[in-house]
Formats: sequence, C-alpha cells, structure tokens
Amino acid sequence: MSTHCGVKICGTTTVEDAQLAAAHGADYFGVVVEVDFSPRSLTINQAKPLFSTSYPGGIQGVALVFHMESARLEELLQTLSPHAVQFLSLADPALIRRLKQEYPGVALWQSVHLPEAGKDVDLKIFAETVQEYVDAGIDLLIFDTVAVLKGVEKFGGTGLTSDWNVVRELMDKVKTSVPVWLAGGIDPENVARAIRTVRPAGVDLCSGVEAEPGKKDPEKVRSLLENSRHL
Repeated sequence: MSTHCGVKICGTTTVEDAQLAAAHGADYFGVVVEVDFSPRSLTINQAKPLFSTSYPGGIQGVALVFHMESARLEELLQTLSPHAVQFLSLADPALIRRLKQEYPGVALWQSVHLPEAGKDVDLKIFAETVQEYVDAGIDLLIFDTVAVLKGVEKFGGTGLTSDWNVVRELMDKVKTSVPVWLAGGIDPENVARAIRTVRPAGVDLCSGVEAEPGKKDPEKVRSLLENSRHL
C-alpha cells in the first residue's frame, strides 16, 4: 500500500540542513525561534537566511515560537515571512483570530501536548482544547508529547512518544476537518508504525533524525523520508 503522509523536519538550524530535508522530499522544515529551553533555538536574525533561501521541491519554512511577546511576533512575521507559525505554547484563541485577519497569507499551527505513553490522559479536556482552536480558525494541529526534565516541562524535541492509540482515539472523538499531524519520538524505525496506527495527515520530528542537537544526520533523514512514503 502506498500512502502520502506529510513530513516536517524540525529543529533546523542551518541552510544546509534545510537543503538536506528538501533534497529528500520533506514538505516543511521547522526553525525554533527564540525559545529559551531549546538547544536548537535561533534568533530572528539568525533564522533569516533559512527563510530567505530558495529550495528545490517546494519545501516551506515554519517558525516555532513559545510565549513570544506580541511585538516580537510581529517582527518575526515581517522579517521572516514564514509559510506558517507554529505555537508550542497554547496560544490565546483571540490571537489566532487576529493574526488570521492581519496575516491571511501565513498559516497558523498549534501544538497540543499529551503526556508521554503510560500516563493518564483526560480525553475530554484535550478534545475541548482542540475544538477551541478549530473554532478560532487554526490551520493545522500537531499532537506532540510533553516531557518533564528536572522538574521543568519541555515542549518539542523531547524524543518521547505519547500513546498513539490514545491519539487515534482523540482524533476520532474530535472529528475535525483541520489536518492533524503527529509528533513526539518519531524516528526512521517507528515512523511507518506511527503512520499506520494514528493515520495522521503528517509527521513532525526533530531528534529522531539528528546526529546531535541542531545537526541533522543525512542517512537518518533519507531513511525517515523513505519509510514514511512507502508503507
């Protein structure tokens, strides 16, 4: 069986790694912008070359933010002109509505973090959260996994998986027309199983294709894209 599943290679820190993702057919590369807890974070100025470079294959750049001040977010949008902004923190739905009006050419993505596999999940709360963002006009949802490291919650790039059967149940419960992507602990070895289990519109991953934080492994990127496209 052949199934198309979108792929975003996240935590991209160099033009070379964005080109690598493009060369192997990824749909998006993600750049973490001014997120203090991320070892892959770039400033707006550092991120600019990644968004101003022309890439083959139609790959597009996504800027990831976490509790970014409104004025700084405006600067990011005007400086980088990303295809999409992905909110790692839960954005105010009112902000989503305002940005949809003021920046109609920019897609807005929202990460929704579930506990890692083995921990209890309140499906009702997550379903309500998802519906709130759908109502606000969000363009895409990413179900990711939150990690607690040394007592501090970390969002994105954790390398931890949630319970994919629970994610599938949540998707069935919400039944939204908004595309839902899966993130959290995906790598070349488990990507096919993740896609078969959850049946997401796409997969979003970072540490699973790295040689070290912020540096992609070419063979892992190649293998990941191949395994995600030939199921």
